[in-house]
Amino acid sequence: MKRLIIALVVGLVIFAMVYAFAATLNVNTKSLGAGGNAVASCNASANVSYNAVYSAALPGYKVSTVPITSAAGCANMAFRVTLTGAANASLGEVTGNLDATGAASPDFSASNVAASAVTGVQLVITG
Repeated sequence: MKRLIIALVVGLVIFAMVYAFAATLNVNTKSLGAGGNAVASCNASANVSYNAVYSAALPGYKVSTVPITSAAGCANMAFRVTLTGAANASLGEVTGNLDATGAASPDFSASNVAASAVTGVQLVITG
């Protein structure tokens, strides 16, 4: 009986420690963690497209820049743009920070991504 009581006390102490640790996790509008708060978006919708230039090295057109426009609420936040191809495979990725207006124009020229291979553009804005 004594062992059962000791086991229950130890179990309660461990449970209390885990519960106290979980209560210290924070969630706010710019980061995610464990919790139950809603995370607001900096923008209802962002626009992203891509520009192409002719490359004699391919030969053909390659992606040069990928202009991003978003709301001023996203200003100076980090972004990641990924060009995707068949089966959603990554063809190239560029990261950076949006400017004070929430815009950017990441340069994909060095990636030599053929414009004909691009089937999608993915944009993630974090901050």
